[in-house]
Amino acid sequence: MANQTNQPTPRPLFLYGTLRALQLLACVLTSDPEELDQIRPLIQPAILRGYSCVSIVGKEFPALVVVSDDTNEKSLVHVDGLLLRPQTDLQRRKIHDFMGSAFKVIKVEPLVILKKKEHGVQIEEKVKVDADVYLWNGHLELVKGKPWSFTRFERENLAGWLEIYSGMTFST
Repeated sequence: MANQTNQPTPRPLFLYGTLRALQLLACVLTSDPEELDQIRPLIQPAILRGYSCVSIVGKEFPALVVVSDDTNEKSLVHVDGLLLRPQTDLQRRKIHDFMGSAFKVIKVEPLVILKKKEHGVQIEEKVKVDADVYLWNGHLELVKGKPWSFTRFERENLAGWLEIYSGMTFST
């Protein structure tokens, strides 16, 4: 699929942390937290197996880390998130600028959650897709190892983040 300039569409991104908040994602991509109608067509619910979303000492945002290979439960551990399908390289660069240098981009295969009705019954189907994700590349001693809570972030920190990032421009 090509975007309006006939350039290849950038690779999808699996978003697992603060950017799951649609208003914050709208701030990053459009500079306006109210532009949710521009964001919704670009996202789908997804999960990523074999990774954990953990707290970072002194930070309100999480780190994504690989679950140790020595556990038999690696395939059972997963992170809830969104699959973002950026339509332009500029949108992709805006996400990259927001994430910063403490993260590195790696290729992953999240499962997109598709919901449909068949014979009046809601059915959920999971489809594997190729995507990128921002993996923690900072000091490991900063990773607490305890789960990071998106719900707590929304309740306690999102308003402050929206105040900071509203109107800000990422990449040009």
